Amino acid sequence: MQQFNIHSYSSFVRPAVKLVPTTQKILDGIMPYFPASCKCIAGYLDAKDQFWKVNYHWDNLVWHIDIFLKNGKISYALRECAKGIKNVLMSNAPNPITGYRKDSQVGKTKDISSPEKIIARHSILKHCKKEFERILINSKTVCEKSKRNPANDEKHWWLAVAPVALPGNSKHGTGYALDLSGDNREISFICKGLGATLVFNEASHVHVEFAKGVHLIV
Repeated sequence: MQQFNIHSYSSFVRPAVKLVPTTQKILDGIMPYFPASCKCIAGYLDAKDQFWKVNYHWDNLVWHIDIFLKNGKISYALRECAKGIKNVLMSNAPNPITGYRKDSQVGKTKDISSPEKIIARHSILKHCKKEFERILINSKTVCEKSKRNPANDEKHWWLAVAPVALPGNSKHGTGYALDLSGDNREISFICKGLGATLVFNEASHVHVEFAKGVHLIV
């Protein structure tokens, strides 16, 4: 496995990424093997962070739907479908309604919704993401065939429809799960070679888990 030895923590790890000893040990082990274009965009998330992440994805999806609706090249029928999805999302909105997408730190914007309401929001969000992905593909906003390694200008759309774990179920709560951005195929290849126990290409990024730590696969 080739070592690049290019990165420092400041270049490899996004400032908002939260670290615990397990996460930091994994980052220390994998960082030398990644080129400059690859970065860690998410790490440890505690229980409160996982509730915040639902709101981040809700806010991000609504924002992307609004962008989609402003595109006059999209057919009237598909824009009406997108409006319907937004209406469903707005039936269970966070309070405050926005801010999460722009947070410089995980959990900075505080939602006063009850945990039960956020869990119900997660269910709505999961359904709406699937519906909006279908619309994005049908409108040719994204290319389904290149989903496993999309062009950079498509990745933000794929993030809008990326799955988000139910609070309490996220492996980011273990400390050994990371989200990595860059060339998805390259990230997947490197992580498999470093002993990742799970490599999940989410199109916008790659979710990886190192439940058994970092070790080279010969």
